[in-house]
Amino acid sequence: MKRVLNIDVETYSEADLKKCGTHKYVEDPSFSILIFAYSFDSFPVEVVDLANFEDLPDEVFKALTDPAIEKRAFNAAFERTTIAKHFNI
Repeated sequence: MKRVLNIDVETYSEADLKKCGTHKYVEDPSFSILIFAYSFDSFPVEVVDLANFEDLPDEVFKALTDPAIEKRAFNAAFERTTIAKHFNI
């Protein structure tokens, strides 16, 4: 069975997302991911507070680019764009 990484991020940008759209939102110099919540398969959710200098676990970072691991998010296009920008992947 394929492993699944469930993702939710909370972000900040001085750009108004509703007015400018996702791509301009993440290109604003103030953009960052503040909170990165994740769970593998049906395990409990873990929360990483990036705003307070916590690091994303290596296992999660590697899973983001592993094609063998399915990624899921409520607003997947937004999550994908913000993660790509924030982590430069």
